[in-house]
Amino acid sequence: MGKEETEKNRASFERNDGSYIKANREYLGLTSGQLIEGLCAKSMISHIESGNRGAGWLLQESLLQRGRVADEAYENYLDNEDYAEWRMQGEILDYLDMCDRNQMEAALERYADRYGLEKVLFVGLDFRQNAYDMEENAKESVTTRLRRQFYLGMLGMCRKLAGGRSEERMGIFRAALRQSMPEIDCELLQDRILSAREINLILEYAGCFPLAGAQRQYMAVKGYLENTPMEDDVKVLNYPKVLLLLCQTLQKKERKEAGEYAEIIQLCDLGIGLLRKVKRKYYLLELLEAKKIAIKQLEELNAKNMGGKEAFQGMLAENEKWIEIFSDLCGRFGVEQGQLSDAYLYYGQERRNAGDIIRTRRKMLKMTQKELCERVGCNLDTLRDLEKKRHGTSSFYLQEMCAVLGLPPLRSRTELVTANPKARELEKEIRYAANDGRFQKNLEQLEELKGMIDMTNRMNRQWVLRTEGMARHELGLMDDTEYEEMVKQALECTLPMSILEYPDEKECYLTNSEMECIYHYSLLVCRKNAKEAYERMKVVFRQEEELEAEGIQKRHIRTYELYMGYKAVLLCEIGEYEAAKQYAKKVIRLCLRTGRINILDGALYIWMRSNVKIQKKEAEPQKASYDWRKDLECCLALSRFCQNRTGEQFYDEVLAVNKIRVALEAKD
Repeated sequence: MGKEETEKNRASFERNDGSYIKANREYLGLTSGQLIEGLCAKSMISHIESGNRGAGWLLQESLLQRGRVADEAYENYLDNEDYAEWRMQGEILDYLDMCDRNQMEAALERYADRYGLEKVLFVGLDFRQNAYDMEENAKESVTTRLRRQFYLGMLGMCRKLAGGRSEERMGIFRAALRQSMPEIDCELLQDRILSAREINLILEYAGCFPLAGAQRQYMAVKGYLENTPMEDDVKVLNYPKVLLLLCQTLQKKERKEAGEYAEIIQLCDLGIGLLRKVKRKYYLLELLEAKKIAIKQLEELNAKNMGGKEAFQGMLAENEKWIEIFSDLCGRFGVEQGQLSDAYLYYGQERRNAGDIIRTRRKMLKMTQKELCERVGCNLDTLRDLEKKRHGTSSFYLQEMCAVLGLPPLRSRTELVTANPKARELEKEIRYAANDGRFQKNLEQLEELKGMIDMTNRMNRQWVLRTEGMARHELGLMDDTEYEEMVKQALECTLPMSILEYPDEKECYLTNSEMECIYHYSLLVCRKNAKEAYERMKVVFRQEEELEAEGIQKRHIRTYELYMGYKAVLLCEIGEYEAAKQYAKKVIRLCLRTGRINILDGALYIWMRSNVKIQKKEAEPQKASYDWRKDLECCLALSRFCQNRTGEQFYDEVLAVNKIRVALEAKD
């Protein structure tokens, strides 16, 4: 086999849907039987991994989630039918997120009608005698069973909102679990490979048990999450919740000893510690409140036995400080304080209609339909039907179109295109090193990465150029002009620089990697010329605003929080303080609602700065109504909570400077 043929086969492997699933499975040391247990036959996964057939989007997502791949980490372009179903599921999740039971029930009815699912009649304990019999279900397609699992899982959560009886909910959640777990035994979880959504269904099912039984099941899930290798951003989806449920079962016991109060505190600390590490807010306030109650109860018990409370004062004060900060932020920005639903488990990276994306990118690159067909090898009718959403097309042609149009292949990592899990892990390490300012380490890691990935791939080249340019610039190995040229070169791997001037009235689609290139291109002039920086970002801001207009920004939270937060920064710099304040408010609210707190301090800082600038123009009564010191101290506290040393140092310095300024003003 010649070198050219080898490279061709390698590229084909990189673009193959099944290779992504197979490489990830092998990296985790899993057999195909472990991965697909309860989902599909071994013959099916064999055909999927070899590229002989597609997985279908529902099965593909289930396999990736069982393989510990966070679904916000990959692009996914769906055909018309799959996209329509994804939107229907999204509507149901939105109602769950809003705790709108009536609308959710109606949406579930429509979903069941559309896909021919048996509807549940609420007859209490008799539910378990209805049509959801696993002997019959086993004969059905995996797609039908996964649809039914979603329907039943959502229905169980809907009945929970309605205050349905535990026996009724137990039957619904049990039936939902059996669609992918025919034999349910929470005490034997260690032998299974499960997704975060399946684990959540187990928790909901266990919550319908009597107290002792529920506690036993929760302990099994806790052990599973602690002993099963998984990344923290996957573990955090279930771990804080199961710890809170365990705390609640312990708190419900009539008589508790000191050891049990200490256990509650320890459980809370485990959850809070993980949330701080990954910068999330899932069940945070609930864990803080549970810890507060346990500290006070243990304090009272020790005071009776030993006559002292001093040992608990520091712990309680720190805990109450965090409760105050997050409760105050939620209250001020109109966000519910507690975790009202588990919709965050189902929200992920936005899915796109393949026809829309292909049409938009083709026009952006000024390519005719005929030209694209000639390069891909398909006939003109195939492309026309795809773009007009009359019919879908084969995965092969879609992959080829994506490659020609500078788009990541279907179901690939968003920024780096590779089926090699070791390369993806190294990509993450490179990001962490950059966040910590270890840019010399970045250069060493990048050289290693280049040997693992296909550097002829335009998306890979784009990511490496941008990342390497930033490292060299930060180390002083490259001046501003050289770095700017390297960022331009990175963007032009997939798009011309003229895209920055793309007319507003024309359709536009940018990948995450392209937006990041433009963002770094803007950062280069941010301090010198904020207006120029804003102009460079207009096309990115436009795309995020379109998502907001559609009401789907929460599914693009990773890009929305970053770029809309940056928009607030630039608006503040150019003197548009009211607009900056409004954008900062949007970002803060969405971050709190979606449980992401990694850039909360930065958005609050721009909110504070804008308020200060506005305040200077106000009359005296209004000036006294805003206390900027409180918000600045909150920014500092948030950076400490997220263990962000750079942010902590910055806010410390700002506070010190402002204290001196206030003292001088008072003296004058």
